[in-house]
Amino acid sequence: MKLSVLINNYNYAQYLGPCIDSALLQDYPDFEVVVVDDGSTDNSRELIASYGDRIVPVLKPNGGQASSFNAGFAAASGDIILFLDADDAFLPRKLSQIAKAYADTPIDWCFDRVTTDERTTPPAEVVITPFDKRDRLRRGKFPSLPVPTSGLSFRREALAKILPMPVAGDVVLSDNYLKFAAAYLGAGAVIETPLTFQRIHASNRYTGVQAKGSLRPRIMVETGLELARRYGGLRALGKSLVAGGLAEGKLPLSGVWGEIRRCTRDGTFGADGAAQIAALVAYKRLANRLRPKHGASS
Repeated sequence: MKLSVLINNYNYAQYLGPCIDSALLQDYPDFEVVVVDDGSTDNSRELIASYGDRIVPVLKPNGGQASSFNAGFAAASGDIILFLDADDAFLPRKLSQIAKAYADTPIDWCFDRVTTDERTTPPAEVVITPFDKRDRLRRGKFPSLPVPTSGLSFRREALAKILPMPVAGDVVLSDNYLKFAAAYLGAGAVIETPLTFQRIHASNRYTGVQAKGSLRPRIMVETGLELARRYGGLRALGKSLVAGGLAEGKLPLSGVWGEIRRCTRDGTFGADGAAQIAALVAYKRLANRLRPKHGASS
C-alpha cells in the first residue's frame, strides 16, 4: 500500500522545511511526498528545489488552497492520500498508524486528531472510532468532525469522487467540503490519538486570527452551495450551511436577499429554495440572539 503526502504551500518558507522533513522522516516503507507551491513570492521554491528527487514538486500560479489540492492529487500516485498544510507537521510513525488503520478496517477515509504540542509522541497503539453518519448527512444534520486539513486522509478511489473540487473565487472552500463530502460518500474512522502537529501562529489565515470572524460566514455559504451543487443528497445540509453563514454574517437585509438569490438562481435548492433559506436565516439569527453569551450566568 503506497501512501502519498500532499503538502500545500503558499509563502510559508519559514515552516516548510520542518514540514517536509516531518514527512520524509516517517518510518513507513512506501510513500511519496508531493509539495505543491501555490505561486509563493518568498523563497519557498528555492527550498523545494533543495530537496531534489526526494520529493515531487508541483509549481503552479497562485490559485488558492482548493486548486493546490486538485493539483497535488493529480500528481500523486499513492493508494492512500494524506493532506498536510505547510505550517504543520506529522508526528513520528503517523504514516504507519494510518496505513494500519486502512489495512485493518474497510474504510474510505480516516481523520486523525491534531495537537498543538510539537513534542507529542504518539503511543504504539492508538484509539480508533468508526464513523458512519451517512443517514444523518442526508437529513441535513451536521457530523462532528473537528479535524483540520492536516489530519485528513482518504483512499484514492474515495477522493477521486471529491476532487477536483471547485475553486470559489477569493474564498477558500473550507476543509468541511472535503470532510462532509467524504462522510456522505462512505464510511470512515477517526483516530482519537493525535498524530499531527498543528502550528498556531500569527499568519494563520483561518485559525486564531481576527479575520476568522468575517471569513467564516463566507466560507460556510460557499461550502454549502458547492456541496449542494455537487451532491444531490447534500442539498439539505448545503441549505443549512448557506443559511448559517448568512445568519452569522454582518450583511444588511438587502445583502442577505442578494446572496439568497445568487445561491438559488440555478435551481440547486429547488423551486422553494429561496423561501426555505430565508426562513432558516431568520430562525438561526433569532437562535443566535437568544443563545447565552460566553461567561454569562444561566
